[in-house]
Amino acid sequence: MKRTEMRELAFKTIYSKFFNPDADENDVLENADSECLQFVNTVLTNFAEHYQEINAKISANLKGYTIERLYKIDLSILTLAVIELDYVKQNPKQVVINECVELAKKYSTDKSPKFINGVLATMYN
Repeated sequence: MKRTEMRELAFKTIYSKFFNPDADENDVLENADSECLQFVNTVLTNFAEHYQEINAKISANLKGYTIERLYKIDLSILTLAVIELDYVKQNPKQVVINECVELAKKYSTDKSPKFINGVLATMYN
C-alpha cells in the first residue's frame, strides 16, 4: 500500500475519533496491510498521547479562527500533518504538506486546501 493511501486511512481514522473516541478503527482498516496498520497505529498512538499539544500548536497558528470553529475534516487533516511532522518524522515536510492539501481537495470545501496550506506553511516554514 502506498504512503498516500496509508495517510488517507490515518486521516479517516482520526476523523472518526473526533465523533466517537471509542470507535473501532478496524472498520476503516479492514483491507490494510501490515505496513499500513503499523503506520496508522503509530499515528493513533501519537494522537492519543499528544492530543493537547497538537491542539495547542494548531490553535496558536490559526488567524481569525478558533479550533472549535474548524470543520472536523480540516482539523483531522491538520492533526495528521502535525503528528507526521512532529512525531513520526518519516517523510519530507513538503510531501506531507502537499498530501494534506490533496486530502483537503478530496474531502473538504473549496476553500480548505488553501486554508490547510496556509496554516501548515505558517507552522513549518
